[in-house]
Amino acid sequence: MNTTVPALCCLLLVPHGLSAQAAGPENAPVAYRSDSHFHLLDFLQNGEFLNTDGRFPGSEWGLNPGGRYSTLPFGERGRRIEALLAGMAAARVEHIMVSGMPFIKKWSENEPFLRPRYYLVSSSPVKRARDTDITVASAIVDYRTKYADDPEQLGELRKIHPFITGFDGTDLGAVDLIVKRIKEFPGIWEGIGEVMSRHDDLTNLSMGERPRADHPALVRVCPFAGKHFLPVSIHHNIAPISRNPDEIKPPLYLDEFVQLLQHCRWQEGDVSYTTRFIWCHAGISRRVTIDNLSFWIEEVLKETGDQVYIDLSWVVLDDYVYPELDRWVELIERYPDRFMIGSDAVGTASRIGEELDRFDPLLSRLSEDARSLVAHDNFADLMQEMAELRSAAGLGEQGIVLDYSYEFPEYANTGRLPDSESFVRSRMQTQ
Repeated sequence: MNTTVPALCCLLLVPHGLSAQAAGPENAPVAYRSDSHFHLLDFLQNGEFLNTDGRFPGSEWGLNPGGRYSTLPFGERGRRIEALLAGMAAARVEHIMVSGMPFIKKWSENEPFLRPRYYLVSSSPVKRARDTDITVASAIVDYRTKYADDPEQLGELRKIHPFITGFDGTDLGAVDLIVKRIKEFPGIWEGIGEVMSRHDDLTNLSMGERPRADHPALVRVCPFAGKHFLPVSIHHNIAPISRNPDEIKPPLYLDEFVQLLQHCRWQEGDVSYTTRFIWCHAGISRRVTIDNLSFWIEEVLKETGDQVYIDLSWVVLDDYVYPELDRWVELIERYPDRFMIGSDAVGTASRIGEELDRFDPLLSRLSEDARSLVAHDNFADLMQEMAELRSAAGLGEQGIVLDYSYEFPEYANTGRLPDSESFVRSRMQTQ
């Protein structure tokens, strides 16, 4: 097999649904973009991979006629990264946040007539996908192995910023699983997320305890992230869902998010360990209806603007930003270093350009400086800053590396009293 073919395809492929003109910069408000929100895998833990050589059944993106993807064996999983790089090149994306999918949709025996491929297709529940990060990391490892003697292709990985997502946000031991993944795949991970918290229907379909931003489990995870300079991408709805568009809800869930932000603000000497957050979709999901969203976003930025970025991907753009475009343009111009764009494409690198093109009317209204920050620089600069801080702290040159002896403090941030203050344990020591 000619290993130069995928590299060539990464430069030439235009994603499905995009014309060559749409993929080029001629009619676009910016030449290059960053994508702050991309899922390499879908809700069945599958996704596109580069198949232009026909090595596997299906299309050039690996999709079979029945809607399923072929399984990639050991040594071939790097094709997922090749597809991602192809989608990025066609979409003019220079930096991208990459995560797996923390849930997998169950195919219930009550609905054998329709295999679900998205979480809303049926009422069957979603389950935690603890191995989703292994799939992402394995794709990067296989890519590195394939191109071990090709510095140019290896250099393409610097555009990809993988985040850990496959953990239970209600498990006090979630931080230990994150540490485990970092040790298993040193030098790969650059952030944590998308953390699912208060995600309307997706939360309702999950089994067991429901996550929220200020849950004790996340109060352990997020300070760990700050201490190790890992930004956190979190989906936390600002309000409960409404029964209809006319039912306006107050931002009842916002306090939980703000409390998490406040808990994650701390400094030791001259070093700030305040956790940086990317707030997905500005707190909006389907059927989340509140009044004056831009007001609440600005209030959050006034109080915690040094640690929060607003991701404008998914439904918030059409449901809130474009209906009040003048107001949002004014808000972004006041805080141009706090907003990001993202595709929120799910397992489909071929759709990155199509999704990011939706931002063109907004970007066209911004000043040149603000446009560059929102479309590209804010995400790219955040990842560069975090990488430099990790490097200065001896935590790796790009992705994080932990010493094999590292263990997260057993009872940190659990509410457990120290032994000396515990009525029982303090007396057990004197027996």
